[in-house]
Amino acid sequence: MPTISMSTEILPQADSRESWREAICKVIHQVQVRNLAPENFAARISGRGYGAISCAAFWSKSHQVYSKGERYSDTGSAGYLLSWQLEGATHIEQEKTSMLVHPGSLAIVDARRPMSITFPKDVRRVVAKLPAAALEQRLPRLRHAHSLSLTPPPNMGQILLAYLRELAEGGLTLSSSDAALLADNISNVLQVILGGTGLGALDSHQLRQRSILQYLKQHACDGDLSLDKVASHFNVSRRLLQQTLQDMDTSFTQVVATERMSRAAELLSQSSEPISQVAYRCGFNDVSHFNHLFKRAHGFSPSAYRRKHGGAPNLLSAS
Repeated sequence: MPTISMSTEILPQADSRESWREAICKVIHQVQVRNLAPENFAARISGRGYGAISCAAFWSKSHQVYSKGERYSDTGSAGYLLSWQLEGATHIEQEKTSMLVHPGSLAIVDARRPMSITFPKDVRRVVAKLPAAALEQRLPRLRHAHSLSLTPPPNMGQILLAYLRELAEGGLTLSSSDAALLADNISNVLQVILGGTGLGALDSHQLRQRSILQYLKQHACDGDLSLDKVASHFNVSRRLLQQTLQDMDTSFTQVVATERMSRAAELLSQSSEPISQVAYRCGFNDVSHFNHLFKRAHGFSPSAYRRKHGGAPNLLSAS
């Protein structure tokens, strides 16, 4: 479905409460809203839904939401709410469980049961609704506990957040089957985190591929990035990492070089930074080597590419 976006900042203050409630209900979950920040309440949300799966990113000032519990018939997608805390704190109460969630942590709450969620100050989060059956299959403890909070290790946290952002506001148009695959991958990562194993324990070969590729793209411009460093980050052997990339018809060198050249082209067309600075920012210490690779990739020297694509010229450019 198309992205649903809403901001109270363009609405009369008197309409903020109901408009915000409607936005949350439409994208994520059936709730009531109360205790809005006096006089200056503001909030923004952007999200997408795919049948039984939905996800949204939002920012807001202090307020509280509560729900009596959601039936399948309410939205067609009763399940669990998985929320990643980006900024601020969130206090969640469900039955006898009380959780205080801080940045870098996530909470999983059974949306079929009553809950109260309080944001005491400004907050920024990404929230997904995932089908109950799929999540309980990976995390059977939820059948009894119904809610939990955790702080993932950095590598797994990056993977989870990337999947959630792709669901909520990614640049790609996803089908329901694509969203289901992402949701399945999220469940697999959670299973690994709570099981205390490394990425090598994942059953999903496709998940391993996507996770490694995502990490390489995010860190390609790190001048110290190496095959051994990536293998260590994911707690897999160098050989397994190479094989995973070969299965995608690519290699460590190819992925890194492609991302660096793409980033360099973006900087050259949008800034007036010296060529040497662009090279350094893209992970190169040798400007001549950068010029050679860039011309081979794009058919122009860096300075010629900048002139052709509208970037501001710089008198200090090296090429």
